[in-house]
Amino acid sequence: MDTTRIYTPEFEIFDKYDDFSSISISDLSAIRQFAGIVNIKKGRSPFKAVGRNNLFYFVSGELEIKTRSKSYFINTQTDADKLRKAFNECADIVSIVATRHSSVLFLDKSRFYDLLSLDKMGTYVVEDLTSSDTVSDDSDWMQSMLVTKLFQKIPPQNIQKLFSSFTSKKIANGINVISEGEAGDQFYVIKQGQAMVSRKGVMGEDVNMVTLKEGEYFGEEALVGETTRNATVTMRCDGEIMCLDKEAFQTLLQAPVLQAVTTLSVNGWSEEALPTVVIDVRLPVEFKHDKQEGRINIPLSDLRSQIPSLDDDARYVVACNDGCRSRLGAYLLNEAGLDAYVLAS
Repeated sequence: MDTTRIYTPEFEIFDKYDDFSSISISDLSAIRQFAGIVNIKKGRSPFKAVGRNNLFYFVSGELEIKTRSKSYFINTQTDADKLRKAFNECADIVSIVATRHSSVLFLDKSRFYDLLSLDKMGTYVVEDLTSSDTVSDDSDWMQSMLVTKLFQKIPPQNIQKLFSSFTSKKIANGINVISEGEAGDQFYVIKQGQAMVSRKGVMGEDVNMVTLKEGEYFGEEALVGETTRNATVTMRCDGEIMCLDKEAFQTLLQAPVLQAVTTLSVNGWSEEALPTVVIDVRLPVEFKHDKQEGRINIPLSDLRSQIPSLDDDARYVVACNDGCRSRLGAYLLNEAGLDAYVLAS
């Protein structure tokens, strides 16, 4: 009978490893629910103790790691930089065996990536929701929308259907239009008034991010990414909001903007004069554990800030491993006026 004992890790142990250096206390609390410290006797494997679908980090003892091409040992004499990383990140590992009594930190790989990707999907946009393409505050909301780079990508036949699908809603000062964490079901444009975008801080406090004015829009991230609202939007005065339901948004606005391409098509583009760049928007920890040749890594949370440095004349293909983040990334690039596509899984 397997008598392996597993202990819940203390918060302090995560300080030893690079993968957790920028993670909030609240996220570490969640991670501790699917992480553990396991003691492994000589000759035993962490794979046998807790399964292969985990990231493993060295704590103490000595481990022999065998890949298809070599064997090596991890112990207290190993280079410190290596000890700060997951030691099973190579895809070709055949076995891991303790050469003496050892301890390792492990956490469920899938749940770790899911937690971080959802968190980062929710942070990429609130830093700059205002657009330099919007016209003056007292302009008609439709005209404000039409001059944005995003709307210039929508076929003319969709424009009339799109505007006729909006409904008007008057909202009083201090009322939340959307709330952080709730499901997204509508896209919004401010017709009259102003609204404040805020998020919950580390200690649960409300942090004001940016003020939205007439003609500016919000709420698309949750619809494109199929995730929850990443911020709260509260009216700063009595006003009027134009609302577009999720189905109309995805059919008339999202579908024309987000086009999927296959790897075969992308490979064919390499023979053309127009440069093609494949951007992997997963987190760095995901990218390094499953690096794909020919891709550059720009996490979704950093993509908006990197847009000014991207080549306007290039064609971009956005990739991830779940489809949600790549759609959101391609939407961001198209919104900025770049030529972007989603890599079909």
